[in-house]
Amino acid sequence: MTRRSDRVLAACAAALGRSAGVRFVREATHGTIDDDAFAAYLAIEERFVRTATRVTGYLVWSSTDWPESAAHARTVGGLVGEQLDWFRRVRVRWPGGPDRLADAVARSEVLASHVLRLTTEHGAPAAVTAMFAAETLYAGWCGRASALPVERFSDLRDWIDLHAAPPFTEGVRALAASVDALPESIDDRTVIGWFRDTLLAEDGFHDSVYPLLPDPVTTIP
Repeated sequence: MTRRSDRVLAACAAALGRSAGVRFVREATHGTIDDDAFAAYLAIEERFVRTATRVTGYLVWSSTDWPESAAHARTVGGLVGEQLDWFRRVRVRWPGGPDRLADAVARSEVLASHVLRLTTEHGAPAAVTAMFAAETLYAGWCGRASALPVERFSDLRDWIDLHAAPPFTEGVRALAASVDALPESIDDRTVIGWFRDTLLAEDGFHDSVYPLLPDPVTTIP
């Protein structure tokens, strides 16, 4: 029998492809993202890393399996250590405009709200699935981007490389193992739904780094 994580990934392959094709990912991959969009991204991503830390900390506490708890604890260590340290160093170089950042942060809350709602309503199984979706997306697009011979400014390159190698990729494998260990009383359809819905929230999160276009005004002759 195939692993549940493999079944989820197969069922969500098209959704993963769509989420890996949004404007932010395309521009980051090709090194064409502009300064304002990157500054906005740093603001919203640092904020979500804090949400991810809260959720993963809950997974440390809720697991009854010590190796699983230890794996989640290592992820928490990476989030509050390597990643948040990176943001503290880098964000001073990308301050961004306050109005643009405030708009991006407000609109990006779609992802944190989604993940926290799943965690509150459905507990650890939904929380681990949501994190598996988010981290699988990043390991995938960053891994592919890192392998391309594309010139990128150093901070963008470093952020991509951070998600294309251990310990981040080891954390994704640990999340896959946690999905495999979900109780059989939770059917695949439910887990796939959580995964897909998280990817949709990721799309809204990434789109928030770009200003909303005004609605076209229809002129009546």
